[in-house]
Parts: sequence; C-alpha cells; structure tokens
Amino acid sequence: MKKRGFTLIELLVVIAIIAVLIALLLPAVQQAREAARRTQCKSQLKQIGLTLANYHDTHNKFPPGAIYGLLPSACPLCAGTNWRTFILPFIDQAPVYNKLNFVGGSFSAYASYPFSNGNQVFQKLIIPVFKCPTSPWDPLSNPPNCTNDLGGQMIDYVGIAGAYPDPGGAASACSPQASHGFFCNNGTLPSAQSFNIRDMTDGSSNVMVVAEQSGAVLVGGVKTDVRSNYTGGWPGASLPDAVPALTAGSNMFYNGLTTVKYAINTQVPVTPFSDVPYSANTILNSYHVGGIHALLGDGSVRFLSENMAFPNLLNLASKGDGQVLGEF
Repeated sequence: MKKRGFTLIELLVVIAIIAVLIALLLPAVQQAREAARRTQCKSQLKQIGLTLANYHDTHNKFPPGAIYGLLPSACPLCAGTNWRTFILPFIDQAPVYNKLNFVGGSFSAYASYPFSNGNQVFQKLIIPVFKCPTSPWDPLSNPPNCTNDLGGQMIDYVGIAGAYPDPGGAASACSPQASHGFFCNNGTLPSAQSFNIRDMTDGSSNVMVVAEQSGAVLVGGVKTDVRSNYTGGWPGASLPDAVPALTAGSNMFYNGLTTVKYAINTQVPVTPFSDVPYSANTILNSYHVGGIHALLGDGSVRFLSENMAFPNLLNLASKGDGQVLGEF
C-alpha cells in the first residue's frame, strides 16, 4: 500500500498561509492592546479629575499649580512642590502625604539638593495613576537636561497654567521670561495662585485643567523626553512671584505645569520656550495615535486631536477668555 504524506511544496504553502494569518492577526492584537491602554489612560485622568474635585470640595478651591520653596538655600525650588503632591490624600496616598515636610523638606530628586526631612518617601516611588500605560518612558529615568538623579517619578500628566497669547487679549495675563518662555496665569492651575470653579467663567466643560504630556519631541533629530519634570515630578516653582506679577525677564521655571503655546504633538521644540523640561511652554503630547487625553473642569475627559484648530486649544487652556469655543 502506497504511503501518503506532505510534499515539500504543500508544506511550504501551509507555512505561507500560517505566516499570512499571523501577519493579519498581529496588527489586530496590537490595536486591541493599544485600545485597552488608551482606555486605561483615560480612566486615570478621570481619577485625577475626581481627586481635584474632592480637593475643591474640601478646600473650596483647586490647589495651586506650583508653590515656591521656603528653605533658605541656593535651591528654593527644591522645597516648593506642585499640584500633584496636594492631591495625594485623595488618591489613596495619605500615608505618603502625611510623611511630607512642606516647610523644611526638599521635594527635589537632584543629588545636589536631595529629598530631605521626610520627603525621601518620594525617592523611587511610582504612583500608577500618574503613568500613561502607552508611554515607553521609564518613570524613574533621568533624561537629557533633567537632574532626576535620585529617581523621582517622571509624571505623564501636566497642569495647565494658561495659554499664550491670551485668547481674550489680556496682556496682563502673561509675563515673558528671559530664559524660559511665556508664563501665564489665565489657566486653572497657575503658579502661586489657587482658583475656584466659579473662576471658570467660560464654563467648566470648556476649560482644560490637566492634559497628557507623555510623548517625545525631536531634539537634534532624536526623540527626547521634554516633559515638565525637571528635577522629578514633585518640585514646584523657582520664584515666589505669581504671574503676572513676575518681572519680565526674570529667571523663573516650574515643574508640573505648562502654558500652552504650541499645537498638540508639535515635533520640533522651540528655543527657549519648549526645548527643555524647565521651559514655560513644554508641548502637550503622547504616544497615542493622533492626539492626547485632556481633563476638563467638569470632570470629563476628552481626546483632543493633534489637528484641532489651534485657537480652540488656546481657548480650552484659558479659564475665562470670554470667547466662543469651536468644535473640538
């Protein structure tokens, strides 16, 4: 009786068919995984929105975007902190918050001015709600132009200090700085100031409070981390003045905030406004295809297209410009 089996050609055909099926299947699997990561990122911003609402209910105002440090040292920034720290008790991080020293402790992950007086709790601490699952960046990295030597978490969500130029034409809302760009206080989380939801005169559903900043920009043709995390994600502002009281030309910078001046996912940074993590106008970006997630004042989270009309983005970043917001 003649035995039957696969010929070489039949075997190659079967292998080719399997390879084609795998090639068709892998993109679908990857898309499904990214859809799940994108949903998780959106959920995390919703959680941040809930914590900000709880903070507002408790204190009748939102936290300041960033505060100046009180330590008498060459690094006042190291003692100041930003809005991310103030909401910790409302995201089940009260044990961390209760260890912090807001008067005599450093919030900096810079080795020359390290975490101190209880604030060492931040060293190499990763709080998952502040990490976008799509972003490939190591949350404990020390990227170019940063001084995150001790492993402060590099955070993927940035507070909106305002918009430049002011959409309503208020020249007094912004201050140009000699080295770091344009700082404004027409947003919800500016440096050294706290606002109430009543200050969102454009309507809370028309105001962006926190936005995703988890992507990269091209510096010298290389994908570079230029998020607002200069000495880790926890320090605050380098000067005590509140915009617009800042003297034009002074040397202010802050962590955890940006004044929106460029379109979403702008690839090439501009000197001196968006090219380093201590610039005032770091770019809103992500590794999601086509745009970023943004938290609005009413607690909702929207996906903002990188192709949205730039005037609309400026209007969203301003809490009370009085302009009609277009479709987004």
